[in-house]
Amino acid sequence: MKLIGARQAWTDSQHESNASITAVASEKAESASKIRRSRITRHEVVFPALGDEEEERVLMARQRISISETRRTPLGRSTARAAHLVTMGKIQHAIGTLPFQVEQLGHFLYHPCMTMQHVMNAEKLILADTDLSTMTTAKAAKARCLVTIALQSYKATITGAPEWGPARVAESMKAFYGAAIEPKHWDRDWLALWEQLKAVIHARDTEAQAPVWQVIHAEKDESAA
Repeated sequence: MKLIGARQAWTDSQHESNASITAVASEKAESASKIRRSRITRHEVVFPALGDEEEERVLMARQRISISETRRTPLGRSTARAAHLVTMGKIQHAIGTLPFQVEQLGHFLYHPCMTMQHVMNAEKLILADTDLSTMTTAKAAKARCLVTIALQSYKATITGAPEWGPARVAESMKAFYGAAIEPKHWDRDWLALWEQLKAVIHARDTEAQAPVWQVIHAEKDESAA
């Protein structure tokens, strides 16, 4: 496993990176015996006549192959594969030391197979850190919906996409929850909450990544030594 960063390591540690069908085919092609013209000979093969058919003679190619050309390391049994599994285990153990909902937020952001459980716990974690006490009941209800949208926007930004703007947020609120907010009143009604949610999500994301970074630094120090 290449330990480029905590986010990448988190994703890679959550699934078995077994070779795909294409990768297996590619490896077999690379490790297959190479035909050398100097070692190819042609021999005449005679197919006897059967019944009313005539005898048939066909030239066939034969190749001598050394036993060393047929040996290769079986898939999944290499030293590199073993090292990969050890590193996966270390990352998974580090993730498991996190508080449950922080771990679930990390899975929401980085797990290759995100589930509704991850979504619900991530929302609950961020909502618990967000102060809605000064809002009216109607606005607080929309604010709770906005948590989901903020999480989705944040998840997009960490993959290099731009942050969602007021129009995208309003469209998603309507599509997800049937709740209407006015983009033209964004700065007045929702900007402060949006910035608060971004800060809370970032802080919890940093918390989630911390033990994974510890493993990465330890692995690099060990390699350097």
